Amino acid sequence: MRNGTLRVVTILEAPFTMKEKTADGSYKYTGFCVDMINELSRMLKFDYDLYEVPDRTYGAMTDDGEWSGMVGQLVNDKADIALAAFTITSERERYVDFTERYMDYGIGFLMKRSNKEKQNYFAFLLPFQPVVWACLLAAIFVVAIMLFITSRIRIKLNIANPERDNDRQFNIRNSIWFAYGSLVRKGVEPAPRSLPVRIMAGTWWLFGLIVISTYTANLTAFLTVKRLEQPIRSIDDLAKQTEIAYGIPTGGGLYSFFRSQQGTGTIYELMWNYMNTEPTTFVKGLTGGVERVRQGEFLFMYDTPMLEYLIKKDPNCELMMVGKPFRQLGYGLATQTSNRLSHEISLGILHLKENGKITELRDRWWPKVGCSMDGSESEAAAEGLALDSFVGVYIVVAVGGALAMVAALAEVSWHSYCNNRPNVPTQQEDTNNTVSEQRKLTEEVLRGIDNGTLQILIRKTPPVIDTCPAHNGGPPDIKSDGKFV
Repeated sequence: MRNGTLRVVTILEAPFTMKEKTADGSYKYTGFCVDMINELSRMLKFDYDLYEVPDRTYGAMTDDGEWSGMVGQLVNDKADIALAAFTITSERERYVDFTERYMDYGIGFLMKRSNKEKQNYFAFLLPFQPVVWACLLAAIFVVAIMLFITSRIRIKLNIANPERDNDRQFNIRNSIWFAYGSLVRKGVEPAPRSLPVRIMAGTWWLFGLIVISTYTANLTAFLTVKRLEQPIRSIDDLAKQTEIAYGIPTGGGLYSFFRSQQGTGTIYELMWNYMNTEPTTFVKGLTGGVERVRQGEFLFMYDTPMLEYLIKKDPNCELMMVGKPFRQLGYGLATQTSNRLSHEISLGILHLKENGKITELRDRWWPKVGCSMDGSESEAAAEGLALDSFVGVYIVVAVGGALAMVAALAEVSWHSYCNNRPNVPTQQEDTNNTVSEQRKLTEEVLRGIDNGTLQILIRKTPPVIDTCPAHNGGPPDIKSDGKFV
């Protein structure tokens, strides 16, 4: 239709159609749909009069077979075009004509952001899965045992050089301490000196460098990004749970969809039966759903483009989208049946999509910055790490300190017990005492020789020959003490 004035009915729904007060006190319509109809009017050469639908609904068939909302305006010849985020459905298509889709969307889940974040006192363990931590612990003991065995073999085969190597220091205790200290990037003793031990230690240091670097990078992400628990991740999760109430607006396409699922045996029928039994699940439009969500413990199902806009513009950032959207649908303009107006407008919408005008309008009306969609902290509102992020580290230090105190008390108790025992020398102590006395005697003799108080006299006695014949006729026995045998 060219050079004519069309009656256009709309519904206020940000950011598609909004009413804005001007400087002179009057009101004007703005929004995505208003800009789009302006582009189409210039392209197709028509004027239009815009007014709001009286009952503020998109349109659904009532029990008496009449259509309400904008569909009713078209069916009753009160409007030529329905301009809004109008969902194209087969039920509506039988009574009105829809144009080409100008936007695709799904049904999303809107909830109030929970102030109770999931507490994890051992958040420093999150960068690695439990199996990785178990493997790291096992690697420490494996490397320690290999160091110990290598050192023992060198000592056993007498390969180690006592003046240069320190293989004897790599007992099992020092080997475990060396493996642990090297992994946490701390220099520990003993330092490896022999070539096999150095090769093994160098390989272990490279392994530790990679592990610590990977852990540090992941730990930064886990501690700085607030992760909120989302109980609903899909439409199946929503249908199976009973803790969180959920609902939809009355008199719209989503309401007609759920109502049509009776007798199908699907999860949508299960959800419809639940909502019919709860009087608070059906709300009046988007505004009523958002107000109900702000009260808490309620999930509102609605079109994702509008939910995204509301979340981004929320002044308190207390709204969030959860789960994966379902029912991929599209928006279009609606006209009365059996006329060429829908065809001409469809061609205009295709042209706007091809030249990027639709994308430009969407970027204009949907903010790029604002509150986070998933309820996490935005960059602008990021805060410092709280104490709860480090509780687990303090627990580890406390446990380590407690174990150290227990070990110290055990040593004190053992030494006190040993000192209070009766002094009964053992065989080893007798041997040690004898060696100690001999050492003292030797030291006194050497000291006496040095200071001249002791002299050593060496006398050589000639051998005495036994002149008596031996009993067996052999030569006589010679004894150095002068006695004959």
